[in-house]
Amino acid sequence: MVKDPKNKFSINLPLKGIVQAVTDLPDPVFAEKMMGDGVAIDPTDNVLYAPFAGQITQIHNSHHAVTLQQGDVELLMHIGLDTVALKGRGFELHVAEGDQVEQGQPLITFDVDLIARECVSVQSAVVITSGQEVTTVAPLGSIQTDLSQVVFTVPSSNDPQGTIAPAQETAAEPTGPAITGSVKIPNATGLHARPAARLAVEVRKADAKVTFTVNGKTCSGSSVTGIMSLKTKLGDELEIEAVGPDAQQVVADVIAAVKAGLGEEITSFSEAPQEDVIEEAPLLQVKSGEDGVLIGFTASPGRAIGKLVKHNKALPEVTRESIGPAEERAAFKASVKSSIADLQSIMDRLNMNSQEELAEVFNAHIELLSDPELSEKPLADIAKGQGAAWSWKLAYEAQAETLAKMDDPLLAGRAVDVRDIGLRVLKKLLGVDDGGEILEEGTILLQEDVTPSEIVALDLTKIVGLCTTHGGSSSHAAIIARSNDLPYLVNVEDAMKDLEDGTVLLLDAKRGKIKVSPTDAEQAAFTKKIENAAKQAEEYQRDAHKPAITKDGFRVEVAANIGSVEDAEKAVAAGAEAVGLLRSEFLYMERLNEPTEEEQAEKVGAILEVMGKERPVIIRTLDVGGDKPLPYMPMPHEENPFLGVRGVRIGIERPSILRRQVRAILSQAHKGHARIMYPMISALDELRAVNALVREEQKNLGVEHVEVGIMIEVPSAALMADKLAPEVDFFSIGTNDLTQYVMAIDRGHPGLASRADALHPAVLRMIELTVRAADDAGKWVGVCGGLASQVEAVPVLIGLGIKELSVSVPALPEVKHKVRTVSMEESRKLAQAALDCADTSDVKDLLKSQQ
Repeated sequence: MVKDPKNKFSINLPLKGIVQAVTDLPDPVFAEKMMGDGVAIDPTDNVLYAPFAGQITQIHNSHHAVTLQQGDVELLMHIGLDTVALKGRGFELHVAEGDQVEQGQPLITFDVDLIARECVSVQSAVVITSGQEVTTVAPLGSIQTDLSQVVFTVPSSNDPQGTIAPAQETAAEPTGPAITGSVKIPNATGLHARPAARLAVEVRKADAKVTFTVNGKTCSGSSVTGIMSLKTKLGDELEIEAVGPDAQQVVADVIAAVKAGLGEEITSFSEAPQEDVIEEAPLLQVKSGEDGVLIGFTASPGRAIGKLVKHNKALPEVTRESIGPAEERAAFKASVKSSIADLQSIMDRLNMNSQEELAEVFNAHIELLSDPELSEKPLADIAKGQGAAWSWKLAYEAQAETLAKMDDPLLAGRAVDVRDIGLRVLKKLLGVDDGGEILEEGTILLQEDVTPSEIVALDLTKIVGLCTTHGGSSSHAAIIARSNDLPYLVNVEDAMKDLEDGTVLLLDAKRGKIKVSPTDAEQAAFTKKIENAAKQAEEYQRDAHKPAITKDGFRVEVAANIGSVEDAEKAVAAGAEAVGLLRSEFLYMERLNEPTEEEQAEKVGAILEVMGKERPVIIRTLDVGGDKPLPYMPMPHEENPFLGVRGVRIGIERPSILRRQVRAILSQAHKGHARIMYPMISALDELRAVNALVREEQKNLGVEHVEVGIMIEVPSAALMADKLAPEVDFFSIGTNDLTQYVMAIDRGHPGLASRADALHPAVLRMIELTVRAADDAGKWVGVCGGLASQVEAVPVLIGLGIKELSVSVPALPEVKHKVRTVSMEESRKLAQAALDCADTSDVKDLLKSQQ
């Protein structure tokens, strides 16, 4: 922040070019200062810089305009004219909403030629939207290239810290009844700068306080940037509320102005009622083809007999109506208190079941609900006469959306938590019960989808199985279900929603089938299956410590995927011959700061001691980013984080973090048999760069050679495995991510995740290609992804030449047993047949025929 002795705030040059009067712009909205006073700049460069230190409060969806604020000064920088029509083409963002930036920091890079060809002008507006009077300093008509050059100044009442404090309103608050109305937005690109300014001018003419709401987001009708922050689009419903002497008239004027297009051509949109929309069935639908049988995809194996309970998450309509501020305030406080009590009860139950890590999820929720800042806005709205449910819903949804856009991963990750607790309190206010108290023992629950926290909260004394019409088999919710031995099918057929509550079901989550309304004989046979499976599990455990050797004498190492010392102890008890994947991020997650080198060494050393020198431990270096952000490692906002800086790319970008981790591992290598593995390697130069760092640290610490390997989870790594193999000691295939990238399907996508199946022949061919390259180089290949834990896939994997299967701890005994039941000769024939299949369903039919 730059101030002179007279308390002037200086705006430095944000864009190299010719400084002009804002009135010279060929756009009446800017030229007539509807947006505010300032300057125009005809750029001679293609980068927009921050003209002062502050916070990015708004970025337009089309990336052509950004708002920067410090204290009571708010500045809009609008690149070109009519550039909203480009819809983001030609603009590259370097910041995100919520970022704190320094003066001179690059904000946006733009394509000058593209704007010149397709838009009205490249001339850009730099205007004060917070209403202060502008004093121009830079000479008009001059070319300016020095970013320290002051362009203009404005009066400021900023405090010395420069905190954001909106200017105080001096006018008395209008009173009277609230007049409401609504209108659909006919502007093709929504209410961007030009129509927002015209709309704000319309509102300012009236003696009334006007509020706009779109899709649950609210702003002042007289604020241009507020209207822009609604991020509206064609067809959105603009809700208007006005209070004051001119309330009736201003609502009518706003509706008329919006319908007229606010200075832009209007675009027609369908006024057809929702019920006239034709629902289409997808071309690809999964159906069983058997009478009385529905199918789904296994997220957590197991079998259960139970009665269906459909859990509908739909809520009643939330209205503004209030029965009185005192009553609404009391209801709100009671709902929050009751929600905290519920969360504490869940925590107590989890702690009693030795699930302390899961209990921490709910401890964070209690902290959020106890935060007075979250309750401040709804309590203020309640005092103004709005209903508690309405006020709370607006507040928590707005905060969740704001957090989700933050560049700070901790805050962005908290958005999910805010929505979770928000819904919990909202249900209390609406009198909606989740139905927990009406559930009977032996319930099989059906709902659209389920979050990890919802699974944790299920009463497993009553719920024996779970089905969802969406979801993915490798989601976090699925992982939690498996850890609780809860049979869980995702993407079940839609026909299940048509069944009556209380319908008896035989849920076979191992085979992905649901038998509807079985006969007594079918129930008896299924019960026998469950009993036999329990006996088999006992038998597998008795033999768990015997080696896994095929019928014709080939030994396969069966290892465990672990994430803690406790997991290591369980793995040893379950017969693990090694650790094929130690997820080192367990040391980094759920913390506000990076673990010290000493802390990392202590935990790694403890795990190596548990496994002993005879059981190798593969320690994967830090694998975060994507869906696993860290609070103390802020990373730029990425449109697609799964294709961004994640896995080993973190270590390459920030080698000090990788170096500390490598030193911690090497310092403990003598306590066991340590191996190091790098995640997300996609090219040879990445591998060589990280290998050089490891060898350097080995030399510095005087540690003998420690084996290194890479995860094959990116198609480029599989395709280039012949070039990568000479540089490593082993490969380990991460089938979850490999499948996601090969199939171009986000494994957490609610509608498509079921199609991201590792048994697809394309994935199997990637595995075969990797093994062939490794064999030629004399290196071995393991699989540490979810496919290794699928017992039916074991013969295919070992037939493809996989030497090590690293599986979830509960699957260890059964996987070892499966290896002993097959021969290598049979497995190779089966693997070849699978490679020749055309689709996932063909592979699964092939495997079923072998059982």
